[in-house]
Amino acid sequence: MLKTNPASRFRRKSALAFSCVMTVAAFSFAASQVKAATPASVAAGAQAQIDDKNYPAWWNPELPEAMQNNVFNKGRQLAEKLELANAGQTERVANLVSQHYARVWAWHQEVDPVLDAAWDEWDLARSNTDGKEKDELKALAIMSEEIDPIYAQFTPQIRTFLRELEAEVGHEKSIELLDIITRSPGVERTYKAYLAMVPQMNDAEKAIIWNRLNQAREDSLAAWSGKRIIKIFKKYKIRNEFSIDYFGYGYRKHYKAWVESSKK
Repeated sequence: MLKTNPASRFRRKSALAFSCVMTVAAFSFAASQVKAATPASVAAGAQAQIDDKNYPAWWNPELPEAMQNNVFNKGRQLAEKLELANAGQTERVANLVSQHYARVWAWHQEVDPVLDAAWDEWDLARSNTDGKEKDELKALAIMSEEIDPIYAQFTPQIRTFLRELEAEVGHEKSIELLDIITRSPGVERTYKAYLAMVPQMNDAEKAIIWNRLNQAREDSLAAWSGKRIIKIFKKYKIRNEFSIDYFGYGYRKHYKAWVESSKK
């Protein structure tokens, strides 16, 4: 039998593993490959494909007429809520928003079978029906290993949309639009609730909580429905709850006390 050097075998295995990761990070990957990739590698691979003008099908979608009307109306309604300086700017923002949600809808047609199944797993892990205890650690693993890499496919579009929106209306109005879209549960309201629950957090700890909520607000731009926006926020809330425990405050204790004080 031919014997091989253990170091050579390790190098070959490492090279094979790296090759697999790079394949997974490519834009058109199978559902089983999504689970093996990190969100950062998926997003980077997707962006590289777009930079090379290898656009995914959802980048230039052809929507059914009813859905085209839906995204057109959505763009117009959201743009009008910003109360911009002139009609031309409102029209340009409406077009940006409509294009974005056309891509959101088209992307979901491709990924929802896998994405919905991952969310179902997440829900099951967090279920406490029939006397079952929630398994938040399992939910966290599903979030990190399955859900986040799927959403990372859409990261280039979110970045493109935010960049173009900010160029058109500036940072403050861009945030205003995101807050309109994510009004439930809302970044400011959720953040203030954390401060009320755990007022002894220091500035660095508060920054961690805030930055996660801000990321949830941006990630929600990949959601087609309000219910899914709430779930995207919840997965960041779970991270925040673990962080509050890590900070040494005990999230559950503070949450229960906050609920009781709210009843008074």
